[in-house]
Amino acid sequence: MSIECVRRVDGLVYRYRRDGEFNGRPSFKRVDLDVWCRWLPVRGWCTVGADGAANGWPLHGGSGDRRFPPPGPWRSWKAGRSYLYDLRRTGG
Repeated sequence: MSIECVRRVDGLVYRYRRDGEFNGRPSFKRVDLDVWCRWLPVRGWCTVGADGAANGWPLHGGSGDRRFPPPGPWRSWKAGRSYLYDLRRTGG
């Protein structure tokens, strides 16, 4: 399984491929940058930059104990900018 985040403002698609596990759950790495979608014990599912800082979360919360990142709207926040994305699961 892979995931992708589609930015609502312009339709830009960020693709993530499964890359091992992290904290006992699947970990997904963005194909073009050192950005991850991971489960962190304190935050639940989130996107994490190369610096290790969480910068994106499911908009409706409730991601705490899920085995995979929840599909649906996600909000990112980095360098004073915020975007809304739709996370969706893909085949390969």
